[in-house]
Amino acid sequence: MLNRQAFSTLCNQAPPRIWAVLGMLYLPILLSAQPLSYTVSWLGIPVVDVTITLTESDSSCHAEYHAQTRPWFNNLYFVDNRHSIWVDPVEGYPLRYEKLIHEHGQVDSLWASYNQNPQKVVYANGLMRPWQEGAHSLFSALLWVQRYDWTAGEEQILQVEVEGVVWEVSAACSGVIGTRDEGGAVMEMRARFERQLYGEPILSTTDILTHMLPGEGHQLRFSLDIERNEVMWIEFGSIPFLVRAELNSLPEHH
Repeated sequence: MLNRQAFSTLCNQAPPRIWAVLGMLYLPILLSAQPLSYTVSWLGIPVVDVTITLTESDSSCHAEYHAQTRPWFNNLYFVDNRHSIWVDPVEGYPLRYEKLIHEHGQVDSLWASYNQNPQKVVYANGLMRPWQEGAHSLFSALLWVQRYDWTAGEEQILQVEVEGVVWEVSAACSGVIGTRDEGGAVMEMRARFERQLYGEPILSTTDILTHMLPGEGHQLRFSLDIERNEVMWIEFGSIPFLVRAELNSLPEHH
């Protein structure tokens, strides 16, 4: 049970800052050909279940993620969101993004098409934004981070687009922190939103993921199995709004 003070603090957030948790829900993407299941907890209390699936073809990789609050938490903040991303299987740049949001009384949808020539993003509402060579979407950026051949102490700077706004994001590897049974070495990583570069939001309101995750100084900490390219856990925020997502089970690899 939540104590009264914590419950009151959470309810008075607009939107509740705890739901920066959803920024983490969609990050462990494009990791495995098998479905992955994550549990997201706030201060050790499980609040959200996430399922991530991946299909691959010669023309694209497609990942779909479903995030849903647990029944006991729905009266506080209901979430049943689905996000999909298609990326180039070789270069890793985004091709298309779709989302269907059912969150806290809001029902909405959006798609974005990323064109490399000419370099622009076209959104479902007809708006267009410039697209620079080498830039990523929020989701394709994580794919790049997960599949990059990191060395301890290394840092890379990325340009990451989030619904019309492009951010400078630093990704860094602290080094190996352990090994995983039937897996590989596990590295500790962090991704930090450093500053807004250019662009304007394409929507006046959006889901909690794209509302809360981007922001100057906002940072994710996570561990990465560098052999399987799978995120083991992710943390965002600090007490009393520390949230953590953990992989529930290991998919079979052949």
